[in-house]
Parts: sequence; C-alpha cells; structure tokens
Amino acid sequence: MATVLSAKQGLLKIADVAATRAFIAQLAAAQPAQRQALLLTQLRLLAETGAPGVTRLQVLELLRPVTLEAQHTRSRDYWDQPVPFDNNTREIFNRSIAVWRILADAYESLIADIADSEEVAAHAALICYRAIRCAGFAMTGYNRAYHGFPGALWEQMHRLYAFAESAGVTDTPVSEGSDSQSTINLTYLQTLLTQRANPESLTLLQMNTLGRALAQWLGLCRISATPKTSSPDLALGIDLGSAEGVRRIRHLKGDNLRYLDLEGLGDKLRETAVALKTHSPDKLGLGAIPREACETLMMGLYAHWLAPGTARKDERKPVSFNVKVSPTLASIHFAISGKPFAPPDAGLNSRARFEMGGFERVDGPAAEDQSAGRDQEVWTVANQSVSGVLGMCRKPSQATRLSHNQLLGLVAPNGNSYLGFVQRLNVDVEGMTWVGLRLIRSRAQAVSARIADPQVRYDRALLLAGSNGSEPQTVILPPGTYGPGRVLDLNDGSQRQIRLTALLDSGSNFERATYSAA
Repeated sequence: MATVLSAKQGLLKIADVAATRAFIAQLAAAQPAQRQALLLTQLRLLAETGAPGVTRLQVLELLRPVTLEAQHTRSRDYWDQPVPFDNNTREIFNRSIAVWRILADAYESLIADIADSEEVAAHAALICYRAIRCAGFAMTGYNRAYHGFPGALWEQMHRLYAFAESAGVTDTPVSEGSDSQSTINLTYLQTLLTQRANPESLTLLQMNTLGRALAQWLGLCRISATPKTSSPDLALGIDLGSAEGVRRIRHLKGDNLRYLDLEGLGDKLRETAVALKTHSPDKLGLGAIPREACETLMMGLYAHWLAPGTARKDERKPVSFNVKVSPTLASIHFAISGKPFAPPDAGLNSRARFEMGGFERVDGPAAEDQSAGRDQEVWTVANQSVSGVLGMCRKPSQATRLSHNQLLGLVAPNGNSYLGFVQRLNVDVEGMTWVGLRLIRSRAQAVSARIADPQVRYDRALLLAGSNGSEPQTVILPPGTYGPGRVLDLNDGSQRQIRLTALLDSGSNFERATYSAA
C-alpha cells in the first residue's frame, strides 16, 4: 500500500539535519518577530509529522542556540510591561511562552523513544534536562510579565524529574555550551527556589539578582527522599504528583514527596546579609542593584525559603469590600482635593501662559484635568494584612494599566483616602489582576509645586505629614522632579519654598522625597 504524505510534511523545513542547517541559514535574514514565528511554526510541524527520535533530537539540538537567541530578543519586549497588556505586547508574550512550551514538549516526547532506541537512550540526561530547562524558562517568562502560569507546567516539571530519578540521571553533567555544565538536580532546584521566592513581589532588577544568586548557591542545596528536619514548620517539600511547587511539609499529603535540604543556603543568606553592610552587591557577584533593594530581597528570600510563618501571605486575613482606586497622580490629586487642578499661575494672561508653557497651548483645561475624575475604578479588596498591605483584584476589561511600584490612591467605604505602592502584581490564569499594596499611613494633602524657576509651571504634588515619628514628612512629585538639594516653590494656599533632601521611593508615576524648609 502506498504511503500518503501529509501536506504538513511538505511544509516541514526541519525534517533532517541538512534541512535544519539550511533553515537556520535562512533565519539569519529574518526580523526578530518573523524569526520567532517561523521557529514556532516549524517546531509545531515537527511535533505533528512524527520524525524518528534520533532525528528529532538532532534537529532540536541544532535549533536550540538560534531559538534561545530569538526568545531572548523578543522577551525583552514584554518583560516588566504594565498589565493588562495591550494587543501587541500580549501577542509577543503569548508567542514567546508558546515557543518555550513546545520546546519542552518536543524534548519530553523523546522519552517515549528511549525504550526503542539505544542511541536516544544514551541521551536520557540531556533530554530530561532540556525539557525541564525549557519548562523553567516558560515559568520565568510568566514571572517577568507578572502573570500566573498554569499548573500543567508544574505537572510536567515533576513528571520529568521523576523520570530522571528512575533513570538514575539526575546528577549526570549536561553541557550548556561555552564549557559550562549543569545537572537535572540543579536546574530543577533553581526552578523550585525561584518560584518559592514569590516573584510577583519582586522588581525585574531583583529577579535578575535572584538569578545571579542562585547560580552561585545551588550547590549548597539538596533534594532527598527524607526531610532534613523533623519540624513540619521548617521543612520544605514537593509532591511530585501535584500541580504545585514547594510548600511546607505540613501542607503536603501525597505519597510521592521529596524534601529540600537548605541548611547550607541559610548559612549563605546570613553571610550575604552581613557582607552587604560593608560591600556593594556588585562586589558580591549579585549585580548592579542598590544595596537597600538587595537587602530587602535577601530578607524576603530568608522568609520564603527558611523562616516558618514569616512570609506576608501567612499574615493575611480574608475580607471583602469595595474601594475606589485612582491610578494616576492627576486622579489621586483630584480624589483628595475634590476639585480639578488649578495651578497658582492659572490667572496669568494667555500670552504669558503661552510663553511660560514652552510655546504649548495652555488655554482651557488640559485633557487630563477633564478626565481625572473619571479615572477612578471600583476594585474589590480580597484580603488585608496586619502591616496594612492589601490584596486586590479587578476585571481586566477596565482601562487602568499597572506596573510594579506604581502609586495608587484608595478611597475606602468610610470615605477615608489612602495611598499605596504596588508591591505584588499578578494576572492569574483566569485573567484577573491581583495587586498587593504597601500603604502609607500618613495623611495626604493636595498641593501645587514646581522647581523654583518662574519659567516652570506648577504641577500637582502631595504633601504627606509624618506619622507618629515612624514616617518623616515627605512630598510626592511627578517623575523627574527630584534632585538632591533642589528647591521647590510650594503652594498649599500660601506660597513657600522647600528643599528636597532624600529620595525615598520612586515608580512609574511618582517620586517621593523628604524635604526641609528652604
């Protein structure tokens, strides 16, 4: 009986080694977006046409370097972008995740060929390592977009690790290129600890630092079939039959458990915390990150990896009430003042305002003045912690886009106003956006401020009173305003000058600084 070739086989350009090399040569002339799309299409065709196992492995290994390069180039276009994504960013994100997942699936599919092919079986460690690595890259892609990932990725990760254990290859060295090697144990541990670090609460810079730290510290960790400590409050474990990551063993009830030995890692974290008092993070191999941000990261890692019950999520209490949320400095100013912004120089004649505005048209209210009152959204508060951080959710159909460390204003049901910084950000698999806020307890006053220069126009600002000695008096300004020692004209009904002394916080829509009288 004659073999009927499918149309998909005719479209496949990576059917063997020679064809794959020709395809890679053609990719060099393609733009990054096109290169990624072509790789995704060909990987899907490879999976559907059923090439022999040895051939698939050879093709995947040839494609791996160019795929890694294409993925890194495109991924930077969605990392740390405000959520919910616009259509273009969402397309880049979805395609990038799809490439990682189909690569993981392609390598995992080779496990079925191991029993029938000694040549494929000889590469069992490499096959499992690559599949786990690609599944981990997919998780990292979700992390850097502040999106939650489906439990199927954990199931795949655990399934692959269990197979590697049964094949006795978890500690077999696998080449990563450029004379570097790793093992299945190490890459699996890296994924487990990265996800346990609560990446939704980390800035992109802190995620990079976490990656640098784990690259140095993974050798201090172990996975075993028995817990290192008898205390269920201290020990961390994984259920290889679950769709979840690392948890305290008191929460694990499966019959296929593995345990983490992090004693050496705890010693290293304490050593690093001490070293940061006298050395910069860069000197410690942690990258160019501000010392304070690095210290905060180390404290968080200790809480999530080692200290029982100290992670913030253990402190939260379920609540349910609605708040009005203002996502911009203009809408926050409007919510606090209760009226459209009227700068002190608004009474100047049209010509003078035209000149002071840098030849911009300033007659009539600006568009943001007209819309500031309409920017408020109603969100549901899902939980609240003793420290005042709120867990919040909202429907993604609304217009506000959120980023890490963004300033938000809240109006509670009792009419009280609060300010908070976005400290946790996650779009879950159902499309809901969840936000954790660090609240400022100081009372806020809506004022006008400008750099002390008559040619500069006044803009919105917020004065924050000190709070019971624990919070200094501060001013919140538009981004780009702060300068050490800079003098500002301030108008809160009367005119005065202040001098900025230190920058405490900054984000996509604000700067917060301490000040003194000028």
